Amino acid sequence: MLDPNAEILNRAMHLMRSAWSCTLLYDEAAFESQCMIDPRSGEFLVGIVSDAQDARDIVLACPRDSFDARLRISVELSEQVSEEQCDRFTAYHLPATTPLLARATYEYAKLDSGEVVTPDQCPLVNPLVDQLGPLCRALNADRERLARVCLNLSGVEHESPLAVGVDPDGIDIRARFGLVRMVLPEPITDHEHALDTIRRLLENHDA
Repeated sequence: MLDPNAEILNRAMHLMRSAWSCTLLYDEAAFESQCMIDPRSGEFLVGIVSDAQDARDIVLACPRDSFDARLRISVELSEQVSEEQCDRFTAYHLPATTPLLARATYEYAKLDSGEVVTPDQCPLVNPLVDQLGPLCRALNADRERLARVCLNLSGVEHESPLAVGVDPDGIDIRARFGLVRMVLPEPITDHEHALDTIRRLLENHDA
């Protein structure tokens, strides 16, 4: 099997970074759930049910299990979830009640186009993880201006946007009607580059 090319890897990365809902398929059962990537470990955090903990065959079908699911991720579950990981999950999903969470280490992911990618080819650790607080605060300092940035980047108006994550390729926004991903015009290379990019995005959208 040929290694995926750069275009395929970029698409796989985008699909995984915007995978926030899923069907948790475990053995012969299914559970509709929510998920996100933990930026520090590169693992998925996913809401589970207790009987999934001992399952042997576990797949996250994103955004749901259907014939045209964009992504199917084979994972191994671990029940050890830190307080930081719980807080990150809550920041993205604001669950009405705290779900039973698990870490889901991905072994490989299969795209709807048939290609398969592995963690070595498509690592999900976010190199900006230690600067996420300042970066999100910079974006959220003026919510009206952030809304204009979102409109420019996506072409769609998003009500009450709040930045909840930043990585080298995009910004994760929690808006009134759900999570959306804003792809940046160019990749971010480090913290200073991220701040400069955010500053320019906001300055270009003054009222």
